[in-house]
Amino acid sequence: MSLMVNFPSKFDIYGVVNSTIYQKTKILVEFLNNNNSGDKANINPMDPFEFSEYKIKLKKEGKICSDEQSIIIIRNDDELFSFNEFLRWMRKNSNFKDEFPEDRRLEFLAEKEQDDYLVELQKKHPLLYLDITIEDRPAGQFIIKLFQNKCPKTSKWFYNYFKKDSEISYNGVRFERLVHNGWIQSGEFQQDGVRIIDNIPIENFVIQHSTRGIVSLCNLGPPNPTENSSPFMIQFKENPFFNKKYVALGKLVFGYSLLDQIEKIPTTYEKPINEIRISKAGIWQSVNQSIKPPEYKEFIDEVKPEVLRNWFIKTNESIHYPKDYQEKLKQQKLQLEQDQQSNLEADSLIIEYL
Repeated sequence: MSLMVNFPSKFDIYGVVNSTIYQKTKILVEFLNNNNSGDKANINPMDPFEFSEYKIKLKKEGKICSDEQSIIIIRNDDELFSFNEFLRWMRKNSNFKDEFPEDRRLEFLAEKEQDDYLVELQKKHPLLYLDITIEDRPAGQFIIKLFQNKCPKTSKWFYNYFKKDSEISYNGVRFERLVHNGWIQSGEFQQDGVRIIDNIPIENFVIQHSTRGIVSLCNLGPPNPTENSSPFMIQFKENPFFNKKYVALGKLVFGYSLLDQIEKIPTTYEKPINEIRISKAGIWQSVNQSIKPPEYKEFIDEVKPEVLRNWFIKTNESIHYPKDYQEKLKQQKLQLEQDQQSNLEADSLIIEYL
Protein backbone atom coordinates (compact mmCIF):
# COMPACT_ATOMS: atom_id res chain seq x y z
CA MET A 1 0.00 0.00 0.00
CA SER A 2 1.50 3.31 -1.10
CA LEU A 3 1.24 6.45 0.94
CA MET A 4 0.14 9.77 -0.60
CA VAL A 5 2.80 12.40 0.00
CA ASN A 6 1.77 16.06 -0.07
CA PHE A 7 4.69 18.26 -1.01
CA PRO A 8 4.70 21.88 0.14
CA SER A 9 3.39 24.42 -2.35
CA LYS A 10 5.26 27.54 -3.40
CA PHE A 11 3.30 30.48 -4.76
CA ASP A 12 4.77 33.37 -6.75
CA ILE A 13 2.29 36.23 -6.88
CA TYR A 14 2.31 39.38 -9.02
CA GLY A 15 -0.23 42.13 -8.59
CA VAL A 16 -1.17 45.77 -9.12
CA VAL A 17 -0.31 47.54 -5.88
CA ASN A 18 -3.25 49.95 -5.89
CA SER A 19 -5.94 47.28 -6.41
CA THR A 20 -8.14 45.99 -3.59
CA ILE A 21 -7.69 42.40 -4.77
CA TYR A 22 -3.94 42.82 -4.24
CA GLN A 23 -4.68 43.80 -0.65
CA LYS A 24 -6.85 40.70 -0.16
CA THR A 25 -4.14 38.50 -1.66
CA LYS A 26 -1.56 40.10 0.61
CA ILE A 27 -3.68 39.10 3.63
CA LEU A 28 -3.77 35.50 2.36
CA VAL A 29 -0.01 35.50 1.81
CA GLU A 30 0.71 36.76 5.33
CA PHE A 31 -1.61 34.13 6.79
CA LEU A 32 -0.01 31.34 4.73
CA ASN A 33 3.57 32.33 5.58
CA ASN A 34 2.74 32.44 9.29
CA ASN A 35 0.92 29.10 9.24
CA ASN A 36 4.04 26.91 9.68
CA SER A 37 2.68 24.42 7.15
CA GLY A 38 5.69 24.44 4.85
CA ASP A 39 3.68 26.19 2.13
CA LYS A 40 5.11 29.59 1.20
CA ALA A 41 4.19 32.54 -0.99
CA ASN A 42 6.13 35.50 -2.36
CA ILE A 43 4.19 38.58 -3.45
CA ASN A 44 5.62 41.05 -5.96
CA PRO A 45 4.11 44.55 -6.20
CA MET A 46 3.81 46.06 -9.68
CA ASP A 47 2.49 49.25 -11.18
CA PRO A 48 -0.37 48.80 -13.70
CA PHE A 49 1.87 49.28 -16.76
CA GLU A 50 4.50 46.83 -15.51
CA PHE A 51 1.75 44.31 -14.71
CA SER A 52 0.26 44.68 -18.19
CA GLU A 53 3.66 43.87 -19.71
CA TYR A 54 3.92 40.81 -17.48
CA LYS A 55 0.52 39.52 -18.66
CA ILE A 56 1.60 39.96 -22.29
CA LYS A 57 4.71 37.90 -21.52
CA LEU A 58 2.60 35.11 -19.99
CA LYS A 59 0.26 35.06 -22.99
CA LYS A 60 3.24 34.68 -25.32
CA GLU A 61 4.24 31.66 -23.23
CA GLY A 62 0.79 30.17 -23.83
CA LYS A 63 -0.58 30.83 -20.34
CA ILE A 64 -4.15 32.05 -20.13
CA CYS A 65 -4.94 35.19 -18.16
CA SER A 66 -7.74 37.70 -18.41
CA ASP A 67 -7.25 41.33 -19.42
CA GLU A 68 -9.30 42.30 -16.36
CA GLN A 69 -7.03 40.48 -13.93
CA SER A 70 -5.00 42.58 -11.51
CA ILE A 71 -3.38 39.60 -9.75
CA ILE A 72 -1.43 36.64 -11.14
CA ILE A 73 -0.75 33.62 -8.91
CA ILE A 74 1.64 30.87 -10.02
CA ARG A 75 1.89 27.66 -8.01
CA ASN A 76 5.09 25.61 -8.16
CA ASP A 77 6.39 27.56 -11.17
CA ASP A 78 3.82 26.33 -13.69
CA GLU A 79 0.22 26.18 -12.40
CA LEU A 80 -1.71 29.41 -12.88
CA PHE A 81 -4.26 30.30 -10.19
CA SER A 82 -6.93 32.99 -10.14
CA PHE A 83 -7.64 34.78 -6.87
CA ASN A 84 -10.77 32.67 -6.28
CA GLU A 85 -8.82 29.46 -6.92
CA PHE A 86 -6.16 30.58 -4.46
CA LEU A 87 -8.85 31.42 -1.91
CA ARG A 88 -10.42 27.96 -2.31
CA TRP A 89 -6.99 26.37 -1.92
CA MET A 90 -6.44 28.36 1.28
CA ARG A 91 -9.79 27.27 2.71
CA LYS A 92 -9.01 23.64 1.95
CA ASN A 93 -5.37 23.53 3.04
CA SER A 94 -5.38 25.87 6.02
CA ASN A 95 -7.82 27.06 8.63
CA PHE A 96 -8.22 30.44 6.92
CA LYS A 97 -11.64 32.01 7.34
CA ASP A 98 -12.97 34.68 4.99
CA GLU A 99 -11.87 37.53 7.21
CA PHE A 100 -11.23 40.49 4.94
CA PRO A 101 -11.61 44.16 5.90
CA GLU A 102 -14.57 46.09 4.53
CA ASP A 103 -14.22 47.70 1.10
CA ARG A 104 -13.44 51.19 2.39
CA ARG A 105 -10.58 49.82 4.46
CA LEU A 106 -9.24 47.88 1.47
CA GLU A 107 -9.37 51.03 -0.68
CA PHE A 108 -7.45 52.95 1.98
CA LEU A 109 -4.82 50.19 2.13
CA ALA A 110 -4.55 50.22 -1.67
CA GLU A 111 -3.94 53.98 -1.73
CA LYS A 112 -1.32 53.68 1.01
CA GLU A 113 0.35 50.80 -0.84
CA GLN A 114 0.61 52.94 -3.98
CA ASP A 115 2.12 55.80 -2.00
CA ASP A 116 4.68 53.52 -0.33
CA TYR A 117 5.53 51.98 -3.71
CA LEU A 118 6.17 55.42 -5.23
CA VAL A 119 8.27 56.58 -2.28
CA GLU A 120 10.61 53.63 -2.86
CA LEU A 121 10.60 54.15 -6.62
CA GLN A 122 11.44 57.83 -6.18
CA LYS A 123 14.70 56.84 -4.50
CA LYS A 124 15.82 55.50 -7.90
CA HIS A 125 13.96 57.62 -10.46
CA PRO A 126 12.61 61.19 -10.54
CA LEU A 127 8.80 61.07 -10.49
CA LEU A 128 6.56 63.65 -12.13
CA TYR A 129 2.79 64.05 -12.19
CA LEU A 130 0.23 65.44 -14.62
CA ASP A 131 -3.28 66.18 -13.34
CA ILE A 132 -5.66 65.80 -16.28
CA THR A 133 -9.06 67.34 -16.99
CA ILE A 134 -11.49 66.38 -19.75
CA GLU A 135 -13.94 69.16 -20.62
CA ASP A 136 -12.78 71.00 -17.46
CA ARG A 137 -13.68 68.06 -15.22
CA PRO A 138 -10.98 66.24 -13.22
CA ALA A 139 -10.26 62.93 -14.96
CA GLY A 140 -7.26 61.53 -13.11
CA GLN A 141 -3.51 61.69 -12.84
CA PHE A 142 -0.53 60.42 -14.79
CA ILE A 143 2.65 59.63 -12.86
CA ILE A 144 5.84 59.46 -14.91
CA LYS A 145 9.18 57.97 -13.95
CA LEU A 146 12.22 59.32 -15.78
CA PHE A 147 15.08 57.15 -17.04
CA GLN A 148 17.67 59.70 -15.94
CA ASN A 149 20.41 57.07 -15.85
CA LYS A 150 20.00 56.40 -19.58
CA CYS A 151 19.06 59.86 -20.78
CA PRO A 152 20.45 62.31 -18.19
CA LYS A 153 20.59 65.56 -20.17
CA THR A 154 17.11 65.29 -21.64
CA SER A 155 15.59 64.03 -18.38
CA LYS A 156 16.99 66.98 -16.43
CA TRP A 157 15.77 69.40 -19.10
CA PHE A 158 12.26 67.87 -19.04
CA TYR A 159 12.26 67.70 -15.22
CA ASN A 160 12.89 71.45 -14.96
CA TYR A 161 9.48 72.21 -16.51
CA PHE A 162 7.84 70.51 -13.52
CA LYS A 163 9.61 72.57 -10.86
CA LYS A 164 7.63 75.23 -9.02
CA ASP A 165 10.06 77.98 -9.97
CA SER A 166 10.05 77.16 -13.70
CA GLU A 167 9.41 80.20 -15.90
CA ILE A 168 7.27 78.08 -18.20
CA SER A 169 5.48 74.85 -17.38
CA TYR A 170 2.93 72.37 -18.67
CA ASN A 171 0.17 73.83 -16.48
CA GLY A 172 -2.92 74.48 -18.60
CA VAL A 173 -1.43 72.98 -21.78
CA ARG A 174 -3.81 70.99 -24.01
CA PHE A 175 -3.42 67.57 -25.57
CA GLU A 176 -3.71 68.73 -29.15
CA ARG A 177 -3.26 65.42 -30.97
CA LEU A 178 -4.71 61.95 -30.43
CA VAL A 179 -3.82 59.08 -32.75
CA HIS A 180 -5.96 56.03 -31.99
CA ASN A 181 -3.90 52.87 -31.58
CA GLY A 182 -0.85 55.14 -31.59
CA TRP A 183 -0.17 57.96 -29.16
CA ILE A 184 -1.39 61.19 -27.60
CA GLN A 185 0.55 64.45 -27.79
CA SER A 186 0.77 67.55 -25.61
CA GLY A 187 3.30 70.09 -24.38
CA GLU A 188 3.22 72.98 -26.86
CA PHE A 189 3.94 76.21 -24.99
CA GLN A 190 2.20 79.41 -26.03
CA GLN A 191 2.23 82.93 -24.68
CA ASP A 192 -0.29 85.49 -25.93
CA GLY A 193 -1.03 83.24 -28.90
CA VAL A 194 2.65 82.93 -29.83
CA ARG A 195 4.28 79.51 -29.87
CA ILE A 196 7.39 79.27 -27.68
CA ILE A 197 9.94 76.57 -28.43
CA ASP A 198 12.69 75.57 -26.03
CA ASN A 199 14.96 73.17 -27.87
CA ILE A 200 17.60 70.64 -26.87
CA PRO A 201 19.78 68.44 -29.12
CA ILE A 202 18.88 64.78 -29.48
CA GLU A 203 20.79 62.88 -26.80
CA ASN A 204 20.36 59.20 -27.73
CA PHE A 205 17.86 56.53 -28.75
CA VAL A 206 18.69 54.02 -26.03
CA ILE A 207 15.14 53.65 -24.72
CA GLN A 208 12.83 51.86 -27.13
CA HIS A 209 9.13 52.54 -27.73
CA SER A 210 8.52 48.95 -26.74
CA THR A 211 5.42 49.16 -24.57
CA ARG A 212 2.34 51.12 -23.57
CA GLY A 213 2.99 54.27 -21.55
CA ILE A 214 6.42 55.24 -22.94
CA VAL A 215 6.95 59.02 -22.83
CA SER A 216 9.04 60.58 -25.60
CA LEU A 217 9.77 64.02 -27.01
CA CYS A 218 8.78 65.39 -30.39
CA ASN A 219 11.60 66.71 -32.55
CA LEU A 220 11.46 70.00 -34.40
CA GLY A 221 11.40 68.44 -37.85
CA PRO A 222 12.83 70.25 -40.89
CA PRO A 223 14.95 72.26 -40.97
CA ASN A 224 16.16 71.06 -37.57
CA PRO A 225 15.32 67.35 -37.05
CA THR A 226 18.28 66.83 -34.71
CA GLU A 227 16.66 68.76 -31.85
CA ASN A 228 13.81 68.06 -29.46
CA SER A 229 11.30 70.58 -28.15
CA SER A 230 8.80 70.68 -25.29
CA PRO A 231 5.90 68.74 -26.93
CA PHE A 232 5.84 65.13 -25.75
CA MET A 233 3.99 61.94 -26.61
CA ILE A 234 2.55 59.12 -24.51
CA GLN A 235 2.29 55.82 -26.35
CA PHE A 236 -0.92 53.79 -26.35
CA LYS A 237 1.03 50.72 -27.45
CA GLU A 238 4.38 49.51 -28.70
CA ASN A 239 5.56 51.76 -31.54
CA PRO A 240 8.82 50.45 -33.06
CA PHE A 241 8.42 52.99 -35.88
CA PHE A 242 9.42 55.69 -33.37
CA ASN A 243 12.70 54.01 -32.40
CA LYS A 244 15.78 55.94 -33.55
CA LYS A 245 13.51 58.86 -34.48
CA TYR A 246 12.24 60.20 -31.16
CA VAL A 247 14.01 60.34 -27.81
CA ALA A 248 12.16 58.33 -25.16
CA LEU A 249 12.99 59.48 -21.65
CA GLY A 250 10.34 58.07 -19.32
CA LYS A 251 7.36 55.84 -18.74
CA LEU A 252 3.99 56.06 -17.03
CA VAL A 253 3.71 54.08 -13.81
CA PHE A 254 0.17 55.06 -12.83
CA GLY A 255 -2.75 56.34 -14.87
CA TYR A 256 -3.51 53.18 -16.88
CA SER A 257 -7.31 53.53 -16.75
CA LEU A 258 -7.02 57.26 -17.53
CA LEU A 259 -5.01 56.45 -20.65
CA ASP A 260 -7.74 53.95 -21.61
CA GLN A 261 -10.36 56.66 -21.15
CA ILE A 262 -8.46 59.17 -23.28
CA GLU A 263 -7.86 56.66 -26.06
CA LYS A 264 -11.63 56.19 -26.46
CA ILE A 265 -12.27 59.90 -27.09
CA PRO A 266 -13.34 60.47 -30.72
CA THR A 267 -11.28 62.75 -32.92
CA THR A 268 -11.54 64.94 -36.00
CA TYR A 269 -8.35 64.85 -38.05
CA GLU A 270 -6.48 63.57 -34.97
CA LYS A 271 -7.77 66.42 -32.81
CA PRO A 272 -9.74 65.25 -29.73
CA ILE A 273 -13.39 66.29 -29.82
CA ASN A 274 -13.38 66.62 -26.03
CA GLU A 275 -10.85 69.10 -24.68
CA ILE A 276 -8.10 67.39 -22.69
CA ARG A 277 -5.83 69.58 -20.58
CA ILE A 278 -3.02 69.34 -18.06
CA SER A 279 -4.53 71.23 -15.14
CA LYS A 280 -1.38 70.93 -13.06
CA ALA A 281 2.11 69.50 -13.52
CA GLY A 282 4.71 69.01 -10.84
CA ILE A 283 7.20 66.79 -9.05
CA TRP A 284 5.44 63.93 -7.29
CA GLN A 285 5.40 64.00 -3.49
CA SER A 286 4.09 61.52 -0.96
CA VAL A 287 0.87 62.27 0.92
CA ASN A 288 3.16 62.11 3.94
CA GLN A 289 4.39 65.69 3.73
CA SER A 290 7.42 64.90 5.90
CA ILE A 291 8.84 62.81 3.02
CA LYS A 292 10.33 65.29 0.59
CA PRO A 293 11.23 64.44 -3.02
CA PRO A 294 15.00 63.96 -3.35
CA GLU A 295 16.92 66.64 -5.21
CA TYR A 296 17.50 65.69 -8.81
CA LYS A 297 21.29 65.61 -8.41
CA GLU A 298 20.93 62.75 -5.93
CA PHE A 299 19.66 60.42 -8.63
CA ILE A 300 22.85 60.13 -10.67
CA ASP A 301 26.49 59.97 -9.65
CA GLU A 302 27.65 62.59 -12.09
CA VAL A 303 25.50 65.24 -13.73
CA LYS A 304 26.86 66.04 -17.16
CA PRO A 305 27.13 69.74 -18.10
CA GLU A 306 23.76 71.00 -19.22
CA VAL A 307 23.32 71.80 -22.86
CA LEU A 308 22.94 75.48 -23.59
CA ARG A 309 19.29 76.12 -24.33
CA ASN A 310 18.28 78.26 -27.29
CA TRP A 311 14.98 80.00 -27.55
CA PHE A 312 13.17 81.07 -30.63
CA ILE A 313 9.62 82.13 -31.28
CA LYS A 314 7.49 81.00 -34.19
CA THR A 315 4.88 83.47 -35.37
CA ASN A 316 2.50 83.39 -38.32
CA GLU A 317 4.88 85.57 -40.32
CA SER A 318 8.31 84.09 -39.69
CA ILE A 319 10.61 82.09 -37.46
CA HIS A 320 13.26 84.02 -35.55
CA TYR A 321 16.34 81.91 -34.87
CA PRO A 322 19.33 82.71 -32.64
CA LYS A 323 22.10 84.53 -34.50
CA ASP A 324 24.42 81.54 -34.49
CA TYR A 325 21.69 79.04 -35.37
CA GLN A 326 22.91 78.24 -38.90
CA GLU A 327 26.48 77.71 -37.71
CA LYS A 328 25.36 75.36 -34.95
CA LEU A 329 23.20 73.44 -37.40
CA LYS A 330 26.21 72.96 -39.70
CA GLN A 331 28.28 71.71 -36.77
CA GLN A 332 25.56 69.23 -35.80
CA LYS A 333 25.32 67.89 -39.36
CA LEU A 334 29.11 67.56 -39.57
CA GLN A 335 29.20 65.70 -36.26
CA LEU A 336 26.43 63.39 -37.45
CA GLU A 337 28.31 62.59 -40.68
CA GLN A 338 31.48 61.83 -38.72
CA ASP A 339 29.58 59.49 -36.41
CA GLN A 340 28.04 57.67 -39.36
CA GLN A 341 31.40 57.28 -41.06
CA SER A 342 32.86 55.69 -37.95
CA ASN A 343 29.95 53.20 -37.88
CA LEU A 344 28.85 54.37 -34.47
CA GLU A 345 25.87 52.34 -33.27
CA ALA A 346 22.65 54.35 -33.49
CA ASP A 347 21.67 53.31 -29.96
CA SER A 348 24.66 55.14 -28.54
CA LEU A 349 24.55 58.09 -30.92
CA ILE A 350 25.08 61.34 -29.05
CA ILE A 351 24.97 64.64 -30.83
CA GLU A 352 26.96 67.15 -28.80
CA TYR A 353 26.03 70.79 -28.91
CA LEU A 354 29.23 72.69 -29.76
